[in-house]
Amino acid sequence: MSISIHTDLGSRLTVAAVNQNWNDLYGSVERLATGRRINSAADDPAGLVISKQLQSQIAGLNQEIENITASIGKYQTVSGSLGELRDQLTELRSMAVGASNAAYNDEAAQEAYAVAAESLVNTYNRTIANAQYNGARTLDGSEGSLATVAQLEGIDLSSPESAAAAIETIDRAASALGQTMIELGAAQRNNLESRRQTLEVTRQDLEAAESAITDTDYVLELSTFTSSLIRSQAIVALLGHRFLTNQTVVSLMQL
Repeated sequence: MSISIHTDLGSRLTVAAVNQNWNDLYGSVERLATGRRINSAADDPAGLVISKQLQSQIAGLNQEIENITASIGKYQTVSGSLGELRDQLTELRSMAVGASNAAYNDEAAQEAYAVAAESLVNTYNRTIANAQYNGARTLDGSEGSLATVAQLEGIDLSSPESAAAAIETIDRAASALGQTMIELGAAQRNNLESRRQTLEVTRQDLEAAESAITDTDYVLELSTFTSSLIRSQAIVALLGHRFLTNQTVVSLMQL
């Protein structure tokens, strides 16, 4: 009597099905854990390439938005300096109006106005000369500055007549300063802030597109995971049953 031993093709196919199903199961676990549908080129080669291109565009937009934000910070700093100058002019004009009252001021009062005005003018001019952002001057008209604000000259409150003339000088300086503030504010709002808003909308659109390509659909993936888990358990049970049957046959042959 001859005995032939045949390859158990059915068991091999079952084992292959187990391996494939576990690979699918591990893939589902990875996608659920990372929240991304594409974790390697094997998951979706074309989708991965598109995703990387979108990420590159998003990174470029992020940098441009940061640059614009830094520029807006510069404009805001300069606007703060201009507001400080405007307050100084307001105070100086009040002094000049007081010093122009010939019917009330005596010599001591007139001298006090003159000394206070000189100190405030020096402060005003020093603010213009020293205003800077990130080491660069911002108000003196030099390269990189955002405005050219003229320093105050000829302010003399030592007499009512000179005080009256000083009021006109201060008013002209205030008018020019106000125009500068308007121009800077308009540039910040219409050029920088508007541009940043446009870039932010574009970035959101690209992020949404990239998300649609790479993000995991949790409902679908959880369903796939559950299905793969059930299949794996069923295949393992079937494979165990086949091995049990084979072992039973061999034990019978040994009797």
